[in-house]
Formats: sequence, structure tokens, C-alpha cells
Amino acid sequence: MSTVDAQVHSPIEGHEVVHGTGPGTTTILQLAITALHLSKTTVPDGNSIDHLQRPRKQITLREVAYHDSYEDCWIVCFDRVYDITTFLSMHPGGHDVLVENAGRDATIAFLNAGHSKMALKSLKLYEIGELPPDERIYRYPGKLTLANLPD
Repeated sequence: MSTVDAQVHSPIEGHEVVHGTGPGTTTILQLAITALHLSKTTVPDGNSIDHLQRPRKQITLREVAYHDSYEDCWIVCFDRVYDITTFLSMHPGGHDVLVENAGRDATIAFLNAGHSKMALKSLKLYEIGELPPDERIYRYPGKLTLANLPD
């Protein structure tokens, strides 16, 4: 393993200066690990549960299934539940495509329609909750998740 031959401040060993390849020498790997620890920042990515986020109401797929009509239209998209009843008449593609997916997971239909980033952001206006962890597909704590999920 390579060692640092120049004068380097070593936060790992507690030495002020490191010279050559003696017992007080810090390896490049140790410096890299230290740099990672020092530069570690907490940036919410939408996939992690952050203590600053408001808790979302847990809504099961069974409950969503009861809201499957033009008068009462809920959908699931990216494991979040949305009440889009008031949006049906405003949807640029017509209300039929939304009502077809009412009461169920509409994520694949949403992705296949080629929606803009603005459409993705506008979902937030209609969010009423999220699926419980055991029913999620896209946001499962501690497992692989789909990249670039909306908040």
C-alpha cells in the first residue's frame, strides 16, 4: 500500500506532520477515509427518511382501491397516494386516462406518458399520504430504490 512521503497533517494518527515511511506514516487509504468522514454532508435525497420531513399518513392499497371513480379518484404514484379528484377536469390528456388508473398504482402509466418535470412536481399539490413500508415498490427503507424519485 502506498504511503504519503510529503509533509501532511494527519488527523488519524494525531501527528502534526508525517515524514517518509515510518511507524507514524499515514497511508493514502487512511487519508481518503478521513477525507470522506470530514466531507460527509447530510443532503435530503427524497429516498431517505429525514427527521425534518413531516410524517405522511399511511394509506393502504386496499383503502386506495375504494376511490376509483370520477367523483372520488385516488392514485398511487411512486408509493405516494394522491387525491386527484379536483384535477380530473384540468388534466391536459383528459380525465379518462386518469380514471382508468383510479384506485391503483399508476406509476408505470405516469412514466410511460412522458410527463415533464413540472408535472412531476405538481403531484405534490394532491398528495394525501404514502403506502405503508410493506406495500411499497419504489421507496423501501434500507433497500435499493429508484433513482430521482420526487420528494
